[in-house]
Amino acid sequence: MPHDLPLTGVRVLDLSWIIAGPTATRFLAMMGADVIKVGSGRRPDPSSRGAPFQTYNQSKRYAALNIALPEGLALAKRLIALSDVLVENFAAGVIERLGLSYAAVTAVKPDIIMISSAGTGHSGPHKDYVAYGSLLQHYTGWNSISGYPEREPIKGGLWADPWVGLELAMMTVAALNHRAVTGEGQYVDFSMAEALSATIPEALLDYQMNGAVPAPQGNRDTWDAPHGVYPCQGEDHWLALAVTTDAEWQALCHVIERPDLAADASLRTAAGRRRQHAALDDAITAWTHTQDDYVAMHRLQAAGVPAGPSLDIARVYHDPHLRQSGYFTPLQTSDGVTRTLPGLPWRFANLEPPRVTAAPVLGQDNDYVYRDLLGLSAAEMTRLVEAQVIY
Repeated sequence: MPHDLPLTGVRVLDLSWIIAGPTATRFLAMMGADVIKVGSGRRPDPSSRGAPFQTYNQSKRYAALNIALPEGLALAKRLIALSDVLVENFAAGVIERLGLSYAAVTAVKPDIIMISSAGTGHSGPHKDYVAYGSLLQHYTGWNSISGYPEREPIKGGLWADPWVGLELAMMTVAALNHRAVTGEGQYVDFSMAEALSATIPEALLDYQMNGAVPAPQGNRDTWDAPHGVYPCQGEDHWLALAVTTDAEWQALCHVIERPDLAADASLRTAAGRRRQHAALDDAITAWTHTQDDYVAMHRLQAAGVPAGPSLDIARVYHDPHLRQSGYFTPLQTSDGVTRTLPGLPWRFANLEPPRVTAAPVLGQDNDYVYRDLLGLSAAEMTRLVEAQVIY
């Protein structure tokens, strides 16, 4: 039978690092899977020095293992034999050079599900490109249509990694369901670049069908108008709104007390409003300048106009909705300080709340992995630590 949630009884061996892979295994861990993150002091996960590590590795175990040594590789294979899923996101070719190709993995666990994520996948002329999520946003054209007109492309950002993490988690559950029905494991070759390209289908199709190369348009929309972010009372407070129907346009005019705009026949269609967007922005700004952003949101929402404040991080952190919904979770991190960290953005009816624990530190679960799972003696563990196999 297909897997139900929680994923109790599913063991995931996590060889991934940075953000995308750890995000995927975080979701699996919070949904009940026993996720064992494997890392090494020889080449630490570079993200462990930053704050994101504390979120992307919640609810996991963390064992130290030097896979580059023969004994370390042998221990990794023993762990694979006890696992249902192996997740890795090294550059193409690295996992094979480490001795953990899909053929090597299935030799010890025939029905293993192996999820391999790389910037441009594991086949094709660009498979050897070195890539991170922020670079792939440029490589895929994503950043060329983001930002404001007549400016250079947006630099940086980490939109790709969380998006890929969600897709990887979804595919893992699908592969588990497939195995539950057929008994077959799977190898999943995942391209971050292709996943990003799938998020901009309109731009790709517009070029194919019309030969048009889309350009950034700031906060405006291709179809709807007015559509933007408008300054409000207070320092750096803004209101975002989007008028998507003619009825919403009439409601907006009523709230901002501009009956002349509501009566203007040239503004009764989205196309007409797009042609006069700059003038409409001025009219809306004249009203929002006098308003508190939350008060303006409530007035517009009550009238049926989609609107909301554009919050800075401090206001997000204190947002009562996110706190009352249970999204933010207080956890004691490895330095002994209790911090409020993001949880899961979904809830399942009639299920226990997600299992949320603080991100681990390298080696904290060595006893569980090597003593409890693999049955090593204390003396053998000491020898492996001294030999820097468990390291």
